[in-house]
Amino acid sequence: MNLHAHLKWRSVGYKLFILFFVSMSMSIMIMGYLSYHKANDIISSKVSQVALQTVQQANRRLELLLNEYANRSLIVFGNREIQKGILGEYRESYDQSHNNQKISNFLSNLVNVKNDTLNIYILGVGNASYRLSSNGFAELPMVGKDDQAQEWYKQIIAANGQVVWYGIRPTFIKQNNNEDAKPVFVLGRALKNFDHINQNIGVLIMEFNPEPIQLFMSEVDFQAQGTTFIVDQNNTVVADSNASRLMQPSGLNLPSERSGFLTYVVDGKEMMVVFDRSKITDWKFVGMAPIQNLVSDSREIGFYTVYLVIGFSVVAIALALVFAKQMHKPVRKLFWSMRRAREGDFDVQITDVRSDEFGMLFHSFNTMVTRIKNLIDEVYIQKLLKKETQLKMMASQINAHFLYNTLDSIHWISRIYKVDEISTMIFGLSKYLRISLSEGNDFFTVKESAELLESYLSIQKVRYQDKFMVNMNMDPTILHYRVLKFVFQPLVENAIYHGLENKQGSGRLDICWRMEQQILYFEVKDDGIGIESEKLAELTEVLESDEVVGEHNFALRNINTQIKLAYGKEYGLFIDSTLGVGTKVTLVIPLR
Repeated sequence: MNLHAHLKWRSVGYKLFILFFVSMSMSIMIMGYLSYHKANDIISSKVSQVALQTVQQANRRLELLLNEYANRSLIVFGNREIQKGILGEYRESYDQSHNNQKISNFLSNLVNVKNDTLNIYILGVGNASYRLSSNGFAELPMVGKDDQAQEWYKQIIAANGQVVWYGIRPTFIKQNNNEDAKPVFVLGRALKNFDHINQNIGVLIMEFNPEPIQLFMSEVDFQAQGTTFIVDQNNTVVADSNASRLMQPSGLNLPSERSGFLTYVVDGKEMMVVFDRSKITDWKFVGMAPIQNLVSDSREIGFYTVYLVIGFSVVAIALALVFAKQMHKPVRKLFWSMRRAREGDFDVQITDVRSDEFGMLFHSFNTMVTRIKNLIDEVYIQKLLKKETQLKMMASQINAHFLYNTLDSIHWISRIYKVDEISTMIFGLSKYLRISLSEGNDFFTVKESAELLESYLSIQKVRYQDKFMVNMNMDPTILHYRVLKFVFQPLVENAIYHGLENKQGSGRLDICWRMEQQILYFEVKDDGIGIESEKLAELTEVLESDEVVGEHNFALRNINTQIKLAYGKEYGLFIDSTLGVGTKVTLVIPLR
């Protein structure tokens, strides 16, 4: 893998693209997923509410029908002829025949009111029983012991005159015809003696055509291929729309609430179950349909959500690419600029103007490169100055011992011939050379600097006679500190040559060495001719500038540059002068 490919896969832009794409895509997908499921839950809840209302309405219709059945049974319950026939309260056979005719007419009229009654069985325990069916009316013997032992008979008797509902089921009483196999809707009721209300005289069994009930149960439309059925207190199916589950356990564990809805897994399918309990029978009308079919409309929302997720993901990719490119572009620009700087091109500058963090980085980079370039230039200048100084020192050190011996010989000859001026100058020059050379060291103590200065001044005093007077003050606590060698004497030399030499009459030269907070202030003050304002401004500009231009003011510029290179830019020379009054030059360096 080449460098370009390596940088591509590891670049900040690529990582930002991956980060933003993944984060935005995940956010969109999670939002879509949650939105879809929330919509699905809302739709499921609404559909469940509608389904529950539908079941409740169907249950109210069922209650009306059952209430009508109960009223019909109550009519039979209160019929005097049926009471008389069961108890056998006849005076003669004609009376019995006439009573049976009345019972037949009564039951026939009751059945003819609505044609949904199939069979009516009045099972008496006294004198007789009666039956009205499709075969007509018949008087039967009283109920036998076998029927009384049946569980349904016991339940009716235990109800003590209240209606016992059995739902849709096979008939209790077989007639040995084709109708026996057909399911019927059955209710039972105990018959009471009107004269002795606590005495049971028989039971009433009424069988109705189940088709009306099955019909409106089938009319309950969930629009989801659902089923409806009715369960009793034991969760046994007592009625359904197609008689496929009669008398079987429903398989549901319905809660005790009067109505509600829940989800249930039936045969591996998640089903929505709604139920409503009847006030008459205490049965529960149950509707059940696959949730997948009920919320089929939510599939469209699901597909729409998927399309939105895909669309927004594409937008997220585009935005991530744009954002990553915008973030990567300044990084790449900074990277290539840094590589150029690393290869030695310190003139490189980032010209892109920005107001963000990258703009701050660009500005810092430009400042750093400029600073490095200036430091390199300063080091280069320092090397040049050092080389120049070394050349001058080499020239001055040629045959140093020969010069010492020669000057010493001249000194003693002048003493022999009593030429004191020559002797003083030769002695001062010899001492000056010895101290200044100092074995090639760049630094020596303040004490040695003062001695060097005194040697120089002893020579100048002989030369200028009474031209000027020198006053030197020194803080004795600074004598042991080491300072640059050739920075003090040139300042005194400038004061003599440029300030005092051209002055009319005698002058004064004040030299002061003082220390304030570990800072040495070396001041050379003369009362010479001073410096013109234009010349002073030029000198100040030369000293403040880092550029080395021309050969003018070389000594001062050289000293100032050496000080800044050795101690820092905050140190150096400072000049104050007034034309015709004098000049003051201050050298400021730290003491170490």
